[in-house]
Amino acid sequence: MSCPGREPALRLGVSRLAAFTVILAAACGGERAVPPAPGSATAAGTGAAFVPTGPAAKPADPGLPHTLGDHDQPLVGTCAAATAAGDEVSDDRRLELLVEEAGRRLDAQAWADAFTCADMAADLASRSIEAQHLRAAALAGAGHDERAGVAYGIALALDPEDPETLRAVADFYINVTKARSRDTTALGLELARRGFARATARRRGHGELRARLALLEAQAWNDLDRADEALERATEAVRLTSDLIDAVHEKGVALFNLGRFPDARLQFEQVLTALPDDAYAHQLLGLTLEQLGERQVAEDHFARARSLSAAEFPAPVEITEAEMAAEVQRVLAALAPERAARVRQVSLLVVDLPDPTDLRAVSPPFPPTILGLFRGLPIGAEAAPGEDVPPRAILLYRLNLARAVRSRAELSQQIERTLLHEIGHLEGLDEDDLRRRDLE
Repeated sequence: MSCPGREPALRLGVSRLAAFTVILAAACGGERAVPPAPGSATAAGTGAAFVPTGPAAKPADPGLPHTLGDHDQPLVGTCAAATAAGDEVSDDRRLELLVEEAGRRLDAQAWADAFTCADMAADLASRSIEAQHLRAAALAGAGHDERAGVAYGIALALDPEDPETLRAVADFYINVTKARSRDTTALGLELARRGFARATARRRGHGELRARLALLEAQAWNDLDRADEALERATEAVRLTSDLIDAVHEKGVALFNLGRFPDARLQFEQVLTALPDDAYAHQLLGLTLEQLGERQVAEDHFARARSLSAAEFPAPVEITEAEMAAEVQRVLAALAPERAARVRQVSLLVVDLPDPTDLRAVSPPFPPTILGLFRGLPIGAEAAPGEDVPPRAILLYRLNLARAVRSRAELSQQIERTLLHEIGHLEGLDEDDLRRRDLE
């Protein structure tokens, strides 16, 4: 059984300038080969607020730009290199000037100008991997994800074994595209794995490139709710390039999701030593300290994260116990009578946070940010001889739900979605069944 499919991660990067990695609150997904007895946890669905999984990154190459805007930006720009080159220069020199200018415009986040230069370069030399790479980066920066995917595909088709190209395309599918899903994450993961293998086979250094490819693998594994795999790859990234601060953070995320809170704390504190104003690191350190019982210090970090990025870390939407009970009754009242009767035979509990024992009931553990959990065997299932099975219960986690939304209306929707998900497990549905019913 597995944690329900997670909303895909959103990692917003700016070429060669910075990259921020965030993940939806209580997001959880990925197949797990575990027995059905312990139950299953629920993750946030659509509309969830952001919980961090990555800090600001060091300068990177031109594979990761993305705009924060809601709409695609127009791509009508100018390219100074086109006129500066003149008619007397060779095509090779003209191509070099166009590519250089495209890179500079990407650095300035001038997506339209960058695209114009890169597009001219691609017109001049359609088999130039760098020109196609820069076209894709500019398209992604302007929010034209579908066209960016095609341009990255052209670059990959030109050299499917080039580790730099593999890294750029993997980054796009894991971190950039607005159409993020489990499938895009899985695609990015495979591209990153191939890139790491190719960079390793070349045996000519490539330490930083290999580190960034390993980091991409870690990010994908964390997004797919395989923190054990993520920890191994993040550790490798740190080994290869110890000052890659986003790899340190991704390692902390994996440790947090594995329930290794003292170790996670050390990673996030290291991030904050390097980047004291990183809102995402403050938020995750707060979550870690909360698990360690240091509530007041945790609240200080939550407040700091909100002060640094109020849009990403709004105040939790907390409601009273009576309001929570009313929300649960509203969902049950909408069920068919026979179904509601079955649910009412099961304990339905609202608690602040998950019990660590429940989190460790599967391997790898459920993340501490899960929104709900079904404990026990589904209706009609029988325990094996000698199997210790807990009584059936559905649990909703009040604080995690409060942090997973941005408004009271979203909270109502998320409570309903979480409860219906767990009822599905009570009735014997697995994660694939629930995904097909849009209840992951």
